[in-house]
Amino acid sequence: MIGDMQAGYAVSTLADGCTSWRAVATDTEMLPGEIFATEPPTPTLADAAAALTVDVQAWLDATAGGNGYDSIASCISYRGSSVVQWNDDATAALTWRDAVWQAAFQWQQAALANPPVTFPTSAEVIAQLPQPETFGWVTHQPGATA
Repeated sequence: MIGDMQAGYAVSTLADGCTSWRAVATDTEMLPGEIFATEPPTPTLADAAAALTVDVQAWLDATAGGNGYDSIASCISYRGSSVVQWNDDATAALTWRDAVWQAAFQWQQAALANPPVTFPTSAEVIAQLPQPETFGWVTHQPGATA
């Protein structure tokens, strides 16, 4: 019976397989296509992959930010710079970024083929991805060194 259920969650599945949900006071707040749940939905593999993509990009950008760049893309734009430090940063960032995304996509493909019982957190997956220092990334004071 509509209206008898108390606070819960309006849950829908998006076209990409991700789960969307929002808190509702009663089931009368439901929109077409949503189902009512008393608990937030368990994340799907698509949810985990989407979160991982956002978190990996944030990690790449934050690492570049440690050397004063706006983002990893900004850092990589210095490839070929006549300033040796900027060129070196860009070269290391480019090779590292490529290795990270290749490994992240391999993780996603492996998880699709054999879904884990419990999805690891983004931090747990990132800890297993190629690390920046392996590709020559050196953290230094922002700007060029003499």
